[in-house]
Amino acid sequence: MSGVTARTLRYYHEIGLLLPARVGANGFRYYDRLELLRLQEILLLRELGLDLTQIGQVLAGERDRVEALSGHYQRLVAERDRVDRLARTVAATIESLREGTAMAVEKMFEGFPFGPEVLDELESQQIEQTGTGSPYYDQVRAATADWSDADYRRFEQDSTQIERRLLELLRAGVRCDDEAVFVVLDEDVAIQQRVLTLDADTYVKLGAAFVATPQLRAHFDRQDPRLAEYLRDAMAAYARTRME
Repeated sequence: MSGVTARTLRYYHEIGLLLPARVGANGFRYYDRLELLRLQEILLLRELGLDLTQIGQVLAGERDRVEALSGHYQRLVAERDRVDRLARTVAATIESLREGTAMAVEKMFEGFPFGPEVLDELESQQIEQTGTGSPYYDQVRAATADWSDADYRRFEQDSTQIERRLLELLRAGVRCDDEAVFVVLDEDVAIQQRVLTLDADTYVKLGAAFVATPQLRAHFDRQDPRLAEYLRDAMAAYARTRME
């Protein structure tokens, strides 16, 4: 019914992620409604990008299944909205290219939002994965409390330019600890300091979040599957060299 193979169910049983309601004398595993609900939740979390260890931590910390599923539902709706924005951006680009018209720069970068809703979603993902939040989210909220939509869009565009320049260096085979990379990260630090008080430890953790946070990782993977790790390693090298 679920499309999950018997081999996968046996593995989930072995690691304690999904126990059957009972095991028959013949060794067959039997699953009742509660187990099917848990399996549904496991599959939802897999779709949201969590690995099995993270899924086990999420399920272990749940008390109310309706509340948990409501949270998963909200994340799925947010992901649907994000994909819809990306689809509209790509459709507009296709139309512009077909008609030979110049697409407005601000339209080219729709689908990569930064704002209060995104912060809330990223913080929820972190709490779900680790069980704790981070003071950095409150720091960003305080720094952007009086920002206009134009301020958010300017931050997005400046950050996007940094990503593009680092992607070019990655594809050119430049090492992540090369001076050319550090020159770009000098500008990145100046941009990030608009919303965060940065020290070496904070900058390293920010780079690690690019790999560990599903929504951020997906954003970088769309550009190049190597980019998230390249950024993480570059930021760690920069912090050791320029910030300590």
